[in-house]
Amino acid sequence: MMRISFDSQVIFHEINGWEKDSVLKDVILTCVEAQKKAGEAKWKDDFRTDDNAIKSVSPEALEEILRSGKDISDIRTEQNLSNCMVFHTKNLDGTVLDASVLDLRQRADKLICERLGHIFEEPEKLLIQMSGHFWYPPGGYMGWHTNLRKPGWRLYVNYAQEAGKSFFRYRDPDNGRIVTSMDQIWNFRLFLISPEKPFWHAVYSQTNRFSFGYTIQRKP
Repeated sequence: MMRISFDSQVIFHEINGWEKDSVLKDVILTCVEAQKKAGEAKWKDDFRTDDNAIKSVSPEALEEILRSGKDISDIRTEQNLSNCMVFHTKNLDGTVLDASVLDLRQRADKLICERLGHIFEEPEKLLIQMSGHFWYPPGGYMGWHTNLRKPGWRLYVNYAQEAGKSFFRYRDPDNGRIVTSMDQIWNFRLFLISPEKPFWHAVYSQTNRFSFGYTIQRKP
């Protein structure tokens, strides 16, 4: 079983094995179906594809940002960062609020917290909280950003309806290499957010893709 220290210097991990966890997958898929129902009207009325989406997540776009010296943390600081549908993000215009989706999300959160307790050493010293909750319809994207507003570890559980039609892209802060991690149906990605080594990353999708995010920090 994979075990890591909170102080690990390996900044990116793909968690293998969770894709076989039928209990976890069933809860997430039930939440996904509720998201579709709750967000259908907004998707039909408000979602817009962006002709510049693929350019916004390109290595060239990141190089331009890096030359500018600007930090782009997340959609709270840059609301034009993404065209994806956002759920349950407080004080964000356009976020979808639905009690049934939130209840199912909280059930998923409980299972994820239990499973993270088997991955991190000394889990009793960690604070795990819900972070992003997104639906990327076909043509959905999130441009380059760092999440530096909340340092610590970040986990994203992703369900894509079709394999190979969406990706998570990041810049390795140790060598500057751009890595494109194509989505399978299920992906569980864990990465470190550190002011010393900004972890620039972006998302693009040509299928319906659903993301459940978590921050993992040391308890005060």
